[in-house]
Amino acid sequence: MEQAFVEAAKRQSGLEAAKAAFFASGGKAQLIPTGIGKDSPSIATVVNTPYGYRNIEAQKAKRGRMITQDERDKIAGELMNCKAAGMTRNKACKHMGISTTLARKIVADYSLDYPTKA
Repeated sequence: MEQAFVEAAKRQSGLEAAKAAFFASGGKAQLIPTGIGKDSPSIATVVNTPYGYRNIEAQKAKRGRMITQDERDKIAGELMNCKAAGMTRNKACKHMGISTTLARKIVADYSLDYPTKA
């Protein structure tokens, strides 16, 4: 504990000396040489990044489940079976448990004739 008092006394004496120099100069600001205080080159400066969407990185992974080519072929066949059964594309999607976006992409990729409405 005594060491802490000694360190505090050193800091306080440094402040008192700076205060005395300030008042001795007539209360005018003085130029502090480089390397003393916060202008010291040893202190690393941290660049503050601005807030906003610029700092958010784009998503790297693809969202949703990954579907293989075999699964896509199987879904295309099931879509055509649902069409033959008289289902609309949306009803077929609900029946098969796939999204309408996936069905639309498969219809476009395989050039299937499957309109959204019957």
